Order: sequence, then structure tokens, then C-alpha cells
Amino acid sequence: MKMGFHPFLSLEISSSYTILLFTIVVTFLALPVGLVIWSAQTLAANRAKARATGLAYLIRYVSPMNPIWLLYGSSIVRLCQRLGIASENFTRIYSHGWEANERAQIFVDYGDAFLAVHPAGIQLCVADAKIIYDILTRKSDFGGNMEEMAVLDVYGWNLSTADDAEWQAHRKMTTVTFTEKNNELVWEQSLAQAKGMLKFWTEQANQPIRSTHLDTKNFTLNVLAAAMFNEVYPFEGHEVEKLDSHKNNKSYQYRESLSTILSSIIQIFIFVEQSLQAWWTPHSFKNAARAINDFRSYIFGLMDKEKEHLARGECVNKHLVARLVKAREEGKELDADDAITDKTWDKGRKMTLTKKEISSSTLLLYCLPTEASVESWNYETYFQLKRCRAVIFETLRICHPISQLVKTTGSHEQTLEIDGQAYVLPPHTTVHCSIPALHAHPKYWGSDPLAWNPSRFISMSSTSTLAENLSTQDFDKEKVEGDTSDHFMPFAWGQRVCPGKKFGQVEIVAVLAALFKDWRVEVVPKDGETGEQARKRHGRVV
Repeated sequence: MKMGFHPFLSLEISSSYTILLFTIVVTFLALPVGLVIWSAQTLAANRAKARATGLAYLIRYVSPMNPIWLLYGSSIVRLCQRLGIASENFTRIYSHGWEANERAQIFVDYGDAFLAVHPAGIQLCVADAKIIYDILTRKSDFGGNMEEMAVLDVYGWNLSTADDAEWQAHRKMTTVTFTEKNNELVWEQSLAQAKGMLKFWTEQANQPIRSTHLDTKNFTLNVLAAAMFNEVYPFEGHEVEKLDSHKNNKSYQYRESLSTILSSIIQIFIFVEQSLQAWWTPHSFKNAARAINDFRSYIFGLMDKEKEHLARGECVNKHLVARLVKAREEGKELDADDAITDKTWDKGRKMTLTKKEISSSTLLLYCLPTEASVESWNYETYFQLKRCRAVIFETLRICHPISQLVKTTGSHEQTLEIDGQAYVLPPHTTVHCSIPALHAHPKYWGSDPLAWNPSRFISMSSTSTLAENLSTQDFDKEKVEGDTSDHFMPFAWGQRVCPGKKFGQVEIVAVLAALFKDWRVEVVPKDGETGEQARKRHGRVV
């Protein structure tokens, strides 16, 4: 007897599979389709608001805080450029950190204040010193944008992500840690590390040196480790360190965890520590989670040791974590003990991030070869710091690692005067005061604002005019401009000025003194290229 399926039963099973497949497809498509519809609606609404202000505006179809775009947006832009399908607007304002790439040019093209409209909101971009001053002085009208600064919450609630009373408490505790005693420690360690780096470059490194950015990263991490955590490391260049000779050394593992955290900030911000360890995440994400745990364990252990020292009436260490613990213990009645621990941990991490970003010596070393006359300034002048400060300021002017001062109008409309006319900004407008644009605007820095020229910051005290051709004979008459003005603010401005600015300057001056006492840095010319041509090419790249 033959057996078989009834044709109606077969048809019913086939229909069930079709319905199931259709349901799965619709489910997977619902989220992206819904996102596209939402983006189109909100973009249209925000565009109408921007048009109503009367200001010039640019459209971008993806929010700058879109998690996927944060991870892959810049790579997508570069790919589109290589394929020749990127529009001018796409190339200019879609990359992560596009303001630093554009500097002042986009403001020259569209005005010193314009709007960038995207599905998640409206962003006012400003590069005019008068407007920025107005924004920064109106604290109640333009508060800190905690939503955009949340990327730094991976380091805990800190000076950058706190506001109002909470910010005051953080600031008070943080300020007491930056003392001359700690700056002395930074100076000593910076000199030692710079001498070690110089020895490596002159005796061990392959010539010409092509690992500057990696070696100076090790330099900065070593100074940080000594100043913040009392961990002293001898300098090792990247070529030596990559041999993995310290794989089982817990002390070096701690420093490696710090480096991993700093390089994985976007991934940590998007996925948070727990999600980084999920089974489906790539190996680099899991490494970031392990680094957070290792670094936290180390800091908590160090804090416990410092508490024990204080309990016994000892105050033997002068590094930053010791001073943070001391400051918190002296005000212990104000907070629960666990809060003390968490806030001290948060500040240690945030100081690490800020210090690494602001005092990167790589920027300075890359800028020096563009101006040959600077390296002829003799070593004795460094001790009086005038020209060292000018070199630091000019480097930070052109290569500032912190791109924007981020504010918001909050839940109310705000009126802002731009070019003598009052404009009304909608509620919840993000305000970006562009430091790269302010520091490179032709109306403040002349017709060649991107030329690296430290003499911009030096005037002759008798005439108060900028010196163009400085000589050592003029040194006593020289006066260095301040580190903050209406169109130069590398350490922020006002109450929120960086509390560790002296910390960073001390390190870089030590680098200058140690590296350039007997040596100079030069660009390696290409075949058929003169030294002057090589310097000009290098200047364009920087």
C-alpha cells in the first residue's frame, strides 16, 4: 500500500512557512524602516525651525550622536570619497570631529555663525570671538550640554559631565590636587622620560624615526603613571615594547589597561562595560571591558593604601590620587564612604583622559620642523620659559586636541546677537563654540593662519608689537602673551578653565629642555627634495 501526503495538507504547511517567513522579514525591516520614517519627520520639523531663525543652515541626514555613525561614520565618509560618490556637504560635515578638519574655512564660506540641522536636533556652530564671549558669560541662558558630554561618563560623573552645584563640588576637590609639589613631580618625571626617549631615539631606534606618535604616547603614559599613581617606569620605545617582554608583569599590565581604555572611549560609551563582554562582541571590545576592570581594581587598591596611610597619620605620597583621597577624607562627613571611593575613582579616570589629550608631545614634535628659526633659540632661554610657552601656545593653537566648547539653550528660546542683528534660537539648540575655527580664523590670525609661528605670542615690552625676527639679544625685552584671550582659549575659559593646565605645560617644557639642548628635529626629504621644500610639505600636512 502506497503512502503519501494529502495535497491540501502540503499546501497548508507551505502557507504556514510563507507566513512565518513574511513575519520574520517584516520584523527585521520594521526597525530600520521606522527609523527612516522618524528621521525624515524630525528632520523636516527641525529644518522648519532652522529656517524660521533666519540663519544660514546646512543639512545632515544622520545625527552626530548616532551610535552606529560614531563607530563607523568616518570610515563610511572615507570610503565614499574613494569611490567618488561623496558630495561636498557629505565630505565636510559628516565625519566624526569634522569641525577640527574644517577649522575656519567652513565659517569663511557660510558665516561666523550657522546652523547644522539633523534628525536629532539643531546645532549652532560659532567661530566669532564676540559671540562666543556672549555665550560663555550667559551661564543661566547657555548651560553645559550634558547630553553630548555623556561620552565622558565612561569615566564617571566628572568636571566635564557635571553642572551647577555638583560641578562646584567636583571643582573644589579637584583643584586642591594640582599643587606646585605635584608639578615638581611632573617636572622630574618628564625630564627623566624625555632623556630616556632621547637615548632610545639616538642609540636604538631605526633611522629615520617613524614611531614618534607611539613613543610619545608611552612617554605621556609613563608621566601619568608617576604623577597620578606613583608608578615609575623606565622609558621603552614602541619597537622594544611590542616584543611583549612584560606580558606577565602586573605593573605593566595596569599601564596597558589605561592605554586600552583611552583608545576605546567610543566603544565603552556606546556599549557600556557589561555589554562589551557579551558573547557576540569582537575581541577588542572584550579587551576594553577587561581593561576597565583591571584599572578599577588597581585604583581601588591604591586608594585603600592611601586611606591606611592617612589613618596612621602618614602623608608620604604627593601623587594625584593620594591628594584626591586626602581631600575626600578631610570632607568625609559630607559623603558616604562608597561615594568617596566612586568619585575619587571617577576623577582619576577623567584627569587621565584630559591630561593625555592636552599634553600630547607628538603635536609639538611634528610642528617644530616647520619653522627652522625656532630651533636656533638657545638652551638658556628655556630656563626663563618665555619662548617655551610661545612654542606651546602656538602648537595648541594649530593642533588643539579639544575641539568644541559645548553649550545648549536648554528648554527655553534664547536670543543671540550676531553681526548686529538679534536671532532667536529654538529650545534645545546645541551650541558649539569652535576652538579650531577660532584659533585659525584669518580675521584674528592674518592671511596665513595655519603657518606655525610661535612669535605670534611674543611682543616687545617697549613697543608691545609682535616680533617677527626674534634674536637672543632681544630676549630681555620680550613679553609672552597670556594663555587666554578673546580669540585664544586652549585651556577653556572663566570658571571652567582646565585645572591642570600648569600640569600639562610643565611636562611639555621639560620635553623641550631635554630633547633640544643638543639636538634638533628635521623632516626627512623625499628624493630630489630640498630641506626647505620638505619643511613646507610637512607644514601642509600638519
